[in-house]
Amino acid sequence: MTLILFQLIIQSIASTLYWIGLYVGVRALPGEKSRRLRWIVGSAAVLVVWLVAVMLLAANDVFRIDAPRIPVALLTTLAAGYLLLFSRTFRAIVGGIPQHWLIGIQTFRILGGVLLLRYFQGELSGVFAIPAGVGDVLTGLFAPLVAYWWVAGKPYARTAAIAWNLFGMADLVNAGVLGALTGGGGGGIVFPIVLIPTYAVPRAFLVHSYSLIGLLRKTSRHFAPAEIAALGDRDGADVIEGKIRSVVEDITLRPAERQPAPPGRSGQSRPRPALT
Repeated sequence: MTLILFQLIIQSIASTLYWIGLYVGVRALPGEKSRRLRWIVGSAAVLVVWLVAVMLLAANDVFRIDAPRIPVALLTTLAAGYLLLFSRTFRAIVGGIPQHWLIGIQTFRILGGVLLLRYFQGELSGVFAIPAGVGDVLTGLFAPLVAYWWVAGKPYARTAAIAWNLFGMADLVNAGVLGALTGGGGGGIVFPIVLIPTYAVPRAFLVHSYSLIGLLRKTSRHFAPAEIAALGDRDGADVIEGKIRSVVEDITLRPAERQPAPPGRSGQSRPRPALT
């Protein structure tokens, strides 16, 4: 019962934090306020339905180890996440999420250390638990460090973030393959542990992918330390929000629709509509 509550609480908290990241990206969208409101409400509804549906299916033993439903659920989620990238608006939302947020949110991967705990308790085989658990813990431990490098504008931050994302994605693939070959490490994949491969793993893999896309396409931007400090006052926040909006507009607008930035305050490529 304790493990069930732990999984439900952790997955709920993680989903809320992921939605906050989406909210930041949606707020940076240009255009009508009603458009942003639709995406804010719609994304929240989708995340809630997704989490509740997976929990109910898992609790009712739908994802049995003797049926290929776990890989089907995982691959279906990944396919949906990648298909969303065909939407220009969704790409703009992802582009508006700060890169350090996409990296730092993966600190939750530290909780993969529960696999190591179950191994030491004799509930899982070392073939699965050790590489999967160690990979998760390392990914989670380095997440805040890589995020800090990015925020601080270190010259090696982009390279480090790309390498870290690739490592995190490789670890998830490795854990998935080992879990399939060993039947969940010999302990079976049952509720609530089944929430990890059917919900947490594809979610983490997609966030890694979105982060990596921004890094490789160089659409993620550094902010100087002085600009980060400026977030404490309204004018500084306006400058940074203007920069984020300019990046989002570069993603959403076709080349013919882009206009030269008018002269004005440094850091803003065009006048920023007032937010209420």
